[in-house]
Amino acid sequence: MPDPFASALDAIFYGPGSEAAEIITIYGQHIADVRIIRSKADREARFGDGQMVAASCTVDIRRSQAPELNDGDRLLVGAIVDEAFVPAEELVLTGQPVSDVEGMTWTMGYEAVEPAR
Repeated sequence: MPDPFASALDAIFYGPGSEAAEIITIYGQHIADVRIIRSKADREARFGDGQMVAASCTVDIRRSQAPELNDGDRLLVGAIVDEAFVPAEELVLTGQPVSDVEGMTWTMGYEAVEPAR
């Protein structure tokens, strides 16, 4: 019998709102066929006696597809066209990856890389 958690993650990571990606690690390793889910949430932060709201960009990645992530790893995000991956955007992962309770996904911050001119 298939793992129900893995089946649920398949439905989520291959559903609407998910994207095809490839990872290029800081060590030069290339990981193809990765699915990601991006989010842009507001987070409250204390600053002195006040409080501010800052936007944060995070990405969820399945640990089965990327067992280890590091600050500085790059994500090429794009689409599958005629069974080939076509990159459209580059992101740099920032900070340290955070695992979910079940240990099945990573959540990590990212920044968009401006295209070279």
